Amino acid sequence: MTTLSPALRKAFEETQYHVLHQAPFGLQVGQPQPVLTALYQQHQTDCACLITAFNPMGELLDKDENIERHAQLGRALGAAGYAALPTVAQHPANGWPAEPGFLVIGMGREDAQRWAAEWEQLAVLWTAADTVPQLLETRVPGWMR
Repeated sequence: MTTLSPALRKAFEETQYHVLHQAPFGLQVGQPQPVLTALYQQHQTDCACLITAFNPMGELLDKDENIERHAQLGRALGAAGYAALPTVAQHPANGWPAEPGFLVIGMGREDAQRWAAEWEQLAVLWTAADTVPQLLETRVPGWMR
């Protein structure tokens, strides 16, 4: 399992996660988002995961590589039958580039960590029925951060 450094964990927690839905809304680690309740009801589920394919292992890729990875993730989610809404994650001050991703409705905790590992992500945001986003570190032996 990865162990995020305190600075990296703090950066993930401070990042603003924007869901680009009919009525856009934001997600923040540790803060409930009641809008999720309606999405859960609409999709008959009680969880969601926010995932990106950008910048695997926290290493900046060039724009074209990131765009291709994002498209591949979108196709993979669709092929797996998931409903996914577009997202953009942006830290308010650290200069890290914005990262498009997806809010995947109905993706359970274990699947979220598995998909994150497959797409070489250090962590993902995951929400349960309480609608409070939590940061899940990816469980991949040998990854050090």
